[in-house]
Amino acid sequence: MMKKRQLKETLTGYLFVLPNLIGFGVFTCFGVLFSLTVSFTDWDMLSPLSEIRFVGLTNFLSAFQDPWFLSSISNNLFFILFIPLQMLLALGSAVLLNGKFPGNLLVRNTIYLPYITSFVGISLIWFQLFHPTMGVLNEFLMFLGIDNPPKWLGSSTWVKPAIILMLTWQGLGYNMLLYLAGLQSVPKEMYEAASVDGASGFRQFVYITIPMTSSVSFFILIISVINSFMMWSNIQIMTGGGPGTASTVIGFYIYKTAFVHTQMGYASAMAWMLFLIILIITLVQWYGQKKWVNY
Repeated sequence: MMKKRQLKETLTGYLFVLPNLIGFGVFTCFGVLFSLTVSFTDWDMLSPLSEIRFVGLTNFLSAFQDPWFLSSISNNLFFILFIPLQMLLALGSAVLLNGKFPGNLLVRNTIYLPYITSFVGISLIWFQLFHPTMGVLNEFLMFLGIDNPPKWLGSSTWVKPAIILMLTWQGLGYNMLLYLAGLQSVPKEMYEAASVDGASGFRQFVYITIPMTSSVSFFILIISVINSFMMWSNIQIMTGGGPGTASTVIGFYIYKTAFVHTQMGYASAMAWMLFLIILIITLVQWYGQKKWVNY
């Protein structure tokens, strides 16, 4: 009787997860395996599957001679360089908001609000702010007496700093919330002992706060790097990858190659190359965290 009851409970559990398993198998596993197969072909997505032609590693080798692909990777790496600065701003904000003062909860919610706001809405707002001729920011700069303000989204020099500013503002609340959670686990006795020893607030921040929240920093670093490679909607709405290739990132270029130029084979190959790049960077970070992360 016990075995029959256990079998019944097991079957019931499997029935509950069966719809999710079917969806995962059809829409995820099949899609991944299909993209891997297509990456070795020249399928243009408009032709029937019977006309797929196997081309081996041609798509992968062509990527290294494609200036758009190389520029996209370069732009992604440029955005990654600013992730530590974004993390530092989030940690500093968390430290300032970790105490109790009137309006603390309101300030936290205000900073976190952009993260849960529609990416499309945020991109449209910042597009209006950074518009090279009718932007609110340039109107304000000209009001201050600057005759030739930056062209922002219309300049290959200023477009990336403009996007970095927008991404920092948008992700600050989420990273700050993670750091706030990490600060709750730091023993207050450590700060009290440091104060007794005469350590200043800055030294406490450097030698206590940063090391004790290093595990949170490690998590944010990995997620931020992955998100930077998967960035798409902001670029599509604000710049369309321009001017030229100045703001084209690999996620946007893969989308454009697949669904605008219908080169599904080449797009699938780039997607798998992106997977390998993210995997290598993550493994390097995972290995390096043994030297600087404290649990």
